[in-house]
Amino acid sequence: MARVPADAVDGEIDSWLGKICSALDLDRSAVYQRTTADGPIYISHTWTRPNSSISPTPRTLDVGKHFRKSTEWVLAGNPFVYSRRSEIPPDFRVPDRIAERYSPKAIAAFPMWAGDRVIGAASFARFRSPRDWSPRLLERLTLAARIFGSAIERKQAAAESQASRAELVLAQRRSMMGEMVASLAHELNQPLGAILNNLGGLGRLLSQGNNEPALAARAISNAIEDTKRAGEIVRRVRAMFSGASTNKVAIDIAALVSEVVTLIGSESALRKMTVEIEPSASPLEVLGDRVLLQQCVLNLLVNAFDALMDTPELERKVTVGIAPEKPGWIALSVGDNGTGIDPSVAGRVFEPFVTTKSGGMGLGLLVTQSIVEDHGGKIWLVPNAERGTTFTFTLPLMEKTIARRKVARERTAERKPRDK
Repeated sequence: MARVPADAVDGEIDSWLGKICSALDLDRSAVYQRTTADGPIYISHTWTRPNSSISPTPRTLDVGKHFRKSTEWVLAGNPFVYSRRSEIPPDFRVPDRIAERYSPKAIAAFPMWAGDRVIGAASFARFRSPRDWSPRLLERLTLAARIFGSAIERKQAAAESQASRAELVLAQRRSMMGEMVASLAHELNQPLGAILNNLGGLGRLLSQGNNEPALAARAISNAIEDTKRAGEIVRRVRAMFSGASTNKVAIDIAALVSEVVTLIGSESALRKMTVEIEPSASPLEVLGDRVLLQQCVLNLLVNAFDALMDTPELERKVTVGIAPEKPGWIALSVGDNGTGIDPSVAGRVFEPFVTTKSGGMGLGLLVTQSIVEDHGGKIWLVPNAERGTTFTFTLPLMEKTIARRKVARERTAERKPRDK
């Protein structure tokens, strides 16, 4: 019983009920359990002598109803034993129709303990004739009932542990789903907000007779691009669940930054922001997913805009820098001259649901970090010398990424067994 796995306890109890009854020339035995301290008792295990006229104990038998007094007595922690029916105390007797069908001529029933509580009972009975129970035998049967109780307690604990793990997995899945939905809402909110701003501006131009057709055309173009970006985000989520891989291509980082600054042009104008790009002296290309890297730059720009809302309009400035970081690497930085980030929060801004915004979700930087690291880079922040904060992330240049992949392929080929 001590060695058997928890999921095999029931089979072991069934086996030992039969072995005990066969060794003691008994006819029937059963184990009764209750799920809770006040719950109903039910028959969980039973054994009946084979090839005999003795009916098996029905699993549906309500022992708490038909044998109420003796059941309560045993579940209170007391043994219930008689060698012949004449020894049954008057208070414990049952109607003749019940006794004739279910009552044995001799029985020894014992409480089944699990620690300091009774979780059920084990009974051993003879129906063919009376039987005497020696004190030594009663001690051994009491011990058997205790062993059964301990084994059942272990099985119940394993079941509860498994249920707890299942609940934890479910809770984690719910949490992940909540984070994903929140992240998706966060990502979609930016292009949808930009679309709304562009269409709002277009509506105002049309209501005024559209004296600036170039500005209207740019608003329409921006709204179209933002709509495409929103659709691409949804497509990425669908691809993630379908197992599709991301499409990584050669990307000119300076061109990508210019595209994002153009896309967010209406937002920067609305908020009275000045965005300056400090490009690299030479073209710098990386191998990556264009939409995801656009999202990284966009997230950092929107965060910079938010950080500048308490800064006077004429002083609001965001700087985007692109420069080689070290051999084989490029660094992209987005800095603002806002109020900066509280040092108590600065070390945790990449954690989920940590935000400095009153209405923020705390997922934008987490998503950005995930994208950067998926491209082989790193991201960090530093407070500026005078005012504001600068976020910087690095990416390996395309040549370095291709070289690393070549080395990885060669190492994989070396590890594969060769034909002899």
